[in-house]
Formats: sequence, C-alpha cells, structure tokens
Amino acid sequence: MNQISPTIKKISSPFTFYKEEHVIFPAQKAADKNKPNILLICTPFKFDGLLMHTLSQYKAHLKHGYNVHLLTPKDSDLAKKLTEQNLSFYSFEQSKIFRPHRQPGLSNMIRKIVKENNIDIILCNRHKEIGILKKINDLPVKIILTRHSPSPLKSKYIKKFETVICVDKNCINSIESKCNKEEIKQPKMYHLAPFFDEEESLNFKTTTNKNEFFKHEFGITLSNHPTIAMVACLRGYKNHQLMFKALHKLVHEKNKPINLLLCGDGYRKKQLKTLAKQLKIESFVHFLGFTYKRIEVMYHSDIKALTTKDEAFGIVLMEGALLKKPLIGTKGTGMENVIKHEKTGLLFEKGNVDDLVTQIEKMIDNPELQKEYGANAYQHVKNNLLSDSLMQKLGDFYKQILK
Repeated sequence: MNQISPTIKKISSPFTFYKEEHVIFPAQKAADKNKPNILLICTPFKFDGLLMHTLSQYKAHLKHGYNVHLLTPKDSDLAKKLTEQNLSFYSFEQSKIFRPHRQPGLSNMIRKIVKENNIDIILCNRHKEIGILKKINDLPVKIILTRHSPSPLKSKYIKKFETVICVDKNCINSIESKCNKEEIKQPKMYHLAPFFDEEESLNFKTTTNKNEFFKHEFGITLSNHPTIAMVACLRGYKNHQLMFKALHKLVHEKNKPINLLLCGDGYRKKQLKTLAKQLKIESFVHFLGFTYKRIEVMYHSDIKALTTKDEAFGIVLMEGALLKKPLIGTKGTGMENVIKHEKTGLLFEKGNVDDLVTQIEKMIDNPELQKEYGANAYQHVKNNLLSDSLMQKLGDFYKQILK
C-alpha cells in the first residue's frame, strides 16, 4: 500500500493534560447514512489478538459502509498499523503514571468525539474501559463490550454493561449462571466470532522454500521432521509445558521426533527454556519470539496447535485454517468453534498429555488425514467465520439494540 501523509488535527477538550489528535486520511468509501455511527475503543498498547480483532473489525465496518471511528493510544502498535494502512483514527498520549482506562481528560475527549460524530454505538474491547465512558451517561449512545476472555465478568462490570458480545459461548452460560445466582439483571448477550485479518492468510504467497525461510528470518536450520506451529504468548494459561511433555514422549518414548515452532514472547520464556533442557528436547523446540511472520511460520508448518487451558476462540486457528493446515486443540474451550473433531482437526482432553500425544500421532502418521482436515478447516472458516458473514450478524444485532 502506498503511504499517504495524513492531516493531523489537534483536539482540545476540557481538563485535558496530554496531547489528543485526530489523524485523518482521505475517506476510501462514503458512509451509508442509514447505518448507525460507531466508535471503537481499544486502549492496549502492544499488538496482540485483541488489537488484531479491533483493526480487522474497524476495516470490516468501513468496507460495509459504516461511519466508524477508532480511538487508541498515540504511538501504540495499533496506531502504527492504522497509519501504515492509511486509516484515520483518534489518538491520545498515554501517561505511564495512569492505567489506560484512567487517563486524565480521556472521558472528555470521548464525549467530544461522540457529540461531533453523532455516535450511536460505542464498542469496548476491555471491561475496564467502562471507566472512561462516565461522561457520556446523558447522551443517547449504546455501549457494547466485546468479551474476549472465556472467563465471566465480575459482578460490578455485569451491572455496568447492558450489552455484551462474547466470542466464547461458554462465557455467555457463565454470565447467565452468575446473574441467576447473585440475582443480577442479565445483560443482553450475543455470541460472535472475533474479527481477524483474513486477507493475510487468503492472499498469502511466498517465493522462498521452508529451509530458506527459517534460515533467513530466524537463523535456524530445521531437521527433516514433521513440524508443529504454536502461535501464542509465553504465559502460563497457554500451557506450553503440556506440549513440551508431549514432545518428550514422542521423541524419547515413541521415537517420533517433531520440530516445535513457538511464535510469541512472555514472562514464561526463561522457565520454558529450562523445561526444554530438563526434558532433553531443546534441539526440537525453536523459540522464534514475537514476529509478524506468523502466517509464513504456519504456512511452512504441517500442523497448527494450541494447548491453552481456557481459550475464548483462537484467532490463530482461523488463520491456520485458511492456510489449509490441520488443527489440534483443547476440548471444552472456544477452540471447538473452529476445530470440529475428526473433521477440521483433532481435540484432546484438557491437561491430558497422553491424549495429546495420541492426537499428534494420528496426525503425523497419516499425511492424507492432514490434507483432509486442512481442506475441511479451510471450508469451515471461509463459509462461516469471515468478516462479511460476521458483519451481517453484527448489523442485525445493532438493529436489535437500537430499537
């Protein structure tokens, strides 16, 4: 995409302590006046699945003719992505002294954006963002929280949000149960898959082979073994240690070596490297760190896997599916929205290393099964979980809550 220089409009709102701006690029499509005006709020600074969802959701709204605006911290990874793609956005200079949802003057900035753009609906992506919306209580605007976590909301937040979109159906059941138990008014809830950059996977092409790619990008030479990719931050709930134990059994008990590629970073990195040495699998585990090359990594892998204990949905599973990769994931989680057992991939019992080993063996022992599952995964995601389908559902939901 050719880079265009934006117009920077300074914003002056009452009691503002930090710089607030409107970064404006030429409009790519005229908005449909019959559709509601939308404001997306995304306060995290570093790029992750939540930011990926927000960026993709923003682009989907633009594509479908919505007058949509987005607010994010200045110089955040999301702001950089928006600038790279010539997309307009509002930004605020985030003070390190305060948490994202407690930035001085931000409530006044949002009030100004809402009034100037006749905003009908605000979409939040973190429950604590409700704290910066306290100055709009008197305005006719609906607030929707997209709950990306599989865990239920705390009672105090259930009371504050009248409308919640859950990416995990299990989260809806948990909130309903909590409301019944504590006699709390139940919010209007809706299940909708997260948005993701589908075009990145659908249009992916490469000019390098597997060995050249990993040598050039990461300085590693892979052995000629089956390859599993895990794209996940190195945190406890992602449960990498379970995959490490499964790999130990496959290598040292089953004599079935596998290359394990880890895309992501986090506080468990040192611990996981120590565990790999203890299990004597360090030569089979490759820590690639955080990388924007995750699509290429999955493309050059045989299997896409996640061992997370509680996954709300799994955007990377959808990305892998559109690359026609067979999937392995955990039963009883949101992964079941993408992984249909013995159709688009294989599911294992949560925390059960032996069952994980069994499912991996089934996959690596049968290349034809890999192709079948990969093709089915591609069709499932393409037919059900792409942005056009999601926007149709979201548009219908907007009509319901605006009645």
